[in-house]
Amino acid sequence: MDKTYFGKIRTVFIDLDDTIWDFSANSKVAMRIVYEKYGLQDQCPYDDFIACYMPNNESLWTRYHHGEITKEYLKRERFRRSFEQCGIVCNDPLQFDYDYLETIVTLKQVVDGAPELLAHLTKRGPVHVLSNGFANLQSRKLKSGGIDKYITKLILSDDIDVTKPDRRLFDYALEQVGGTPETTVMIGDNYDADILGANNAGWHTIFFNRKNVVLETNVADLTVTRLTDIIAWL
Repeated sequence: MDKTYFGKIRTVFIDLDDTIWDFSANSKVAMRIVYEKYGLQDQCPYDDFIACYMPNNESLWTRYHHGEITKEYLKRERFRRSFEQCGIVCNDPLQFDYDYLETIVTLKQVVDGAPELLAHLTKRGPVHVLSNGFANLQSRKLKSGGIDKYITKLILSDDIDVTKPDRRLFDYALEQVGGTPETTVMIGDNYDADILGANNAGWHTIFFNRKNVVLETNVADLTVTRLTDIIAWL
């Protein structure tokens, strides 16, 4: 594949969490702030709690991506389950979740290379975000990270109650911006949700393999480990 491969691209979609806005880094900071605010470190060391929480959260998000659970169930269960496993007494896990989310959206860390990539992409045309994140949070994350100025449209799974990788969300996104599958590219860090979903919808794909995930098969047109590597291709 040569550098002209993406020459016909007219529409660019990019994922938000852990693709351009550093959810992983911001989550750890926000979690510690709220955990200590509630005084839970007296019941369980923070690091032990995080060791319980992270796999629970990841598992629930995977189920949410595939439409197996609701976002309300995800938000309630990820903390209730983790508190129970760690022997933590917290009378209101949903309030803890609310405080955590209200804290995380104020944090500013973006993924390395995100501003540079977005600035480059906007020179060639509009850039849109396609995200499974919650509607009341995603625009605030963009603003806190200082990258909202690069985004033309923010399209969310909450808009139609369908999550990536469901093709219906990708089709809906194209309808909103007037694009066509053969001239559209999706950039994302989640192989199942972003890459397989977009591929199934007939889009081109760029897999941001930030975590160096080993795949048995890879349908992405391009795989990179740094966002700035995309600049040479688009």
